[in-house]
Amino acid sequence: MKFDFTEEHEALRALLADLRGDATMGRVVYDSDDVIDRRLWESLRDLGLLGVGVPEAYEGGGAGPVEQVVIAEELGRTVAAVPFTEHSAAAAVVAQFGSDDQRRQLLVPLARGEAVGGIVLAGSGSVTTRRDGSQWRLDGTVPLVPNAAAATLLAVAARVDNETRWFVTTAATITALPTVDRSRPAATVEFTGAEAKLLADSRSSTRPRDLLWTLAAAEAAGAASSALDRTARYATERHQFGVPIGTFQAVKHLLADMLVAVENSRSAVYGAAWALAEDGQTERSAALAQAVATQNAISVVSDAVQLHGGIGVTWECDLHLFLRRSKALEATYGSPARHRASIATALLGG
Repeated sequence: MKFDFTEEHEALRALLADLRGDATMGRVVYDSDDVIDRRLWESLRDLGLLGVGVPEAYEGGGAGPVEQVVIAEELGRTVAAVPFTEHSAAAAVVAQFGSDDQRRQLLVPLARGEAVGGIVLAGSGSVTTRRDGSQWRLDGTVPLVPNAAAATLLAVAARVDNETRWFVTTAATITALPTVDRSRPAATVEFTGAEAKLLADSRSSTRPRDLLWTLAAAEAAGAASSALDRTARYATERHQFGVPIGTFQAVKHLLADMLVAVENSRSAVYGAAWALAEDGQTERSAALAQAVATQNAISVVSDAVQLHGGIGVTWECDLHLFLRRSKALEATYGSPARHRASIATALLGG
């Protein structure tokens, strides 16, 4: 496995850096009733980034997990109010489990941005399946689906004959919920006889879930990295006793600890991305990425708030947006303790 960024990766990062900025901060949805930053979503669509992981045969970019993680990390740096992570994971479900006809029917609108993808993992709620003639229907309610408020197409994992299968539906009732992070709004999803397509492949695989976890962890790493950059700059601008606070030893040490935490997060995230790219052991690497990146993001952003002093706890300072995103991501797909426990169980053969 080659742990190295290519020129294409750096070009993609530069493209996202040019796109993002203060205008793409998640703050835009706090000042309106929107659940998605439409301008940014359309910009990502125009650049072909919404379908970057979709095979080229279905109008996608044909890129892999590493490229998707680069995008998620850069979007996390401005806590962007777009559901790129869940959208990409839903497309991955269709690409892996759908027939050629299903891929052509479902992936093309996802790649074009005409449909906004969401994903409901197995065990997320009580979803039941039933046949209705030649159709499949879903029933049940999932009370808290992450970043699903803007979704128009859902990939849903549900049980069929004692095995987990993937369905895709556009007939669910989605109700946005007020949560700590309005730039990543969750939703209640109700299935009341919702017509759904059963994807053709019945093989069991955790790959879509592991991609989802890895992309969400990349968002957290991006948020932490941006908070660190802002704080390092602030430490050169804010003066106490006639000198920048960055010259104080206690501040230097804390900034160094924050840098170590950010780099550890990025290492875990890209380790999981490369494992996905190489079809390696992804369950443990994705769980590690989630555990390390989300926990470190909260720690780094909390320290950033402290180093900003009084301004750090005001509405005008963007750090609360990063803290909201970090808290939401930690709670979204399992706590760090839960992921570490699953890794320990796997390593000990439990």
